[in-house]
Amino acid sequence: MIPGADLRFGEELRRERLAREISLEEISAATKISMRLLTALEASDLKRLPAPAFTRGFIRSYAQHIGIDPEEKICAYLAELNRNSNGSAPVIVPGRRRFWRGRGTTAGMIVGGVTALLLVLGLIAKPQRHGAVRLDVPVPARASRAVALKNVTISSEPTPAVRQPEVAPAASSAPASDGVGGEAVVSLVLEFDQDSWTKLDTAEGTVFSGLIRRGEVKRFESRGGFRLTLGNAGGVRATVNGQAVQSLGRAGQVVRDLPIPPPAARG
Repeated sequence: MIPGADLRFGEELRRERLAREISLEEISAATKISMRLLTALEASDLKRLPAPAFTRGFIRSYAQHIGIDPEEKICAYLAELNRNSNGSAPVIVPGRRRFWRGRGTTAGMIVGGVTALLLVLGLIAKPQRHGAVRLDVPVPARASRAVALKNVTISSEPTPAVRQPEVAPAASSAPASDGVGGEAVVSLVLEFDQDSWTKLDTAEGTVFSGLIRRGEVKRFESRGGFRLTLGNAGGVRATVNGQAVQSLGRAGQVVRDLPIPPPAARG
């Protein structure tokens, strides 16, 4: 958000959502936030929203689903909450003081119950002090696990896509055809520098649809290519058949049904 703009935090959220053509019903189904609370968020209705700790979580889930920076929107909410509370006395803290002042006996019972529970847990955790019989049970699982993992190397790298055996090098660098209908196999790698809602279609139908987080790498293969839809085109890098695509779009830009490989690369 540009400093000095007049939009409230809820209006900012609504503007970003409408720019990406995402409905409130879709956000509610994905985040499990009720339509009533989503409407209150977009209306910046502080009276209908819950405590700030919960509201910050709702804003974070909302922003991540539509593919924008959640921290910026949370800061806008907190700034508006601070401006709104400057002219009136806080109501949460006095209510808390009245609770403890009027229920001293109840608080004492809670503390006593917690203390008794800790004592019981201490007895369970150290049964040898009270004459409990210790049973020595062999644990063969450790040995079997060591054997199972003996010659396995664990890697944090993403699972590589299965590639077909390479044929003798040819003069052309175009992808090889698999012999079915004459269509070439297209390899697509998507690297996410920022969160982005993503949808990937092929001639057979949709192969992926959902939010992908920053730092993830996704690999796909298909005969004849893909159609790519992104909610944050500037935050995604694409590599087609080993060659990097120069640009998919600007940060925050929504692109729909982008042909992969691009028409210029199909020749």
